Formats: sequence, C-alpha cells, structure tokens
Amino acid sequence: MILARGEILKLIKDGSLGIEPFTEDVVRENGLDLRVGNEYAIYAFENQVIDPCELESTRHLFSIVEAKDGRIIIPPRSFALLTTMEYVKFPRDVIGFCNLRSTLARYGLGVPPTIIDTGFEGNITIEVINNSGNYVVLRPGMRFLHVVLAKTIGEAKYQGKYLGQRGVTPPKGLKGECS
Repeated sequence: MILARGEILKLIKDGSLGIEPFTEDVVRENGLDLRVGNEYAIYAFENQVIDPCELESTRHLFSIVEAKDGRIIIPPRSFALLTTMEYVKFPRDVIGFCNLRSTLARYGLGVPPTIIDTGFEGNITIEVINNSGNYVVLRPGMRFLHVVLAKTIGEAKYQGKYLGQRGVTPPKGLKGECS
C-alpha cells in the first residue's frame, strides 16, 4: 500500500518516520521530495579496474567534494554520488522506492532502481547518472529525489552496512560476499 500525504504526516507526527531537518514541503502528494546535500563523490581515478569482490573499502577510489559556488556539476555521460540534506529514520514496516524528480529526468539525469529498506536510518547516498551530452548543474537544497513510501506486510530491522551513514558514502566493498 503506497502512503499518501496524510498518512506520511501521521507517521512523522507520531515519531515513527524521522526526517531532519524537516520542512512540510518535503511531504508531497504520494511521497517525499528530499533535497541535495552539500557534498558529493566522484571517481578520483579513471581507467582503473574495480573489482568489488576484492575490496573491503572503496573510499580511496573516490574524491569527496564540497559543492563549489553552490553548484554540483555532473559532466556528460558520467555520474556522481549525491547525498540528501535530510537524515531519515524509517519505521520497520515502511519501505521507500527512490526516483529522480521527473523534471530533472527530462534534462537527461537518472538514478538506478534504489530501495530504502525498512528500519534504515541515515542520509541517503544515491548515484545520479547524467545520460545527456551536456553538463548538468544541481544545487544544494533543491528537491531532487522523490521517495514513494509503502507499508510492508510484517516488520524487519535493517542491519546493513550503511546504517547511520552521514553525508555522502562511497560504496563499501563486497570482499567476503563473493565466491
């Protein structure tokens, strides 16, 4: 069941769904519009072989950058890891489906299918892909990520490696998970 604005506001009011900082305009008709944070990550090197199964950490592969002049510029046919301004805390029976706001998609930007798991807590780090042949500018504080919330049947506690992340978080390696 997808949650509409009224149900989302109830979850926020009763403390089940946490959003910090919270402004009511974040809550839309059928989800949340989260805002671009002040930092982002891009690859520090090019033409490298990256094997997630051999890495425990990939932080050294990325440069974490503060937005300069209030702008984040994503080059053509490239991507950046962005973070949300908001720190969210999801209930154990609500899941989030992430999409880019359609206006931004019309400029050639996209995000891969991304789910915010039940019980997740932290800033959201998400890959924003520029599929166009142009540089696209995003600005900290602009609404960019639409999150559709849905109730799950039953509860689950998130125990993943990104619990409590703050700011942009590069991928963690998969060493130990691969055969």
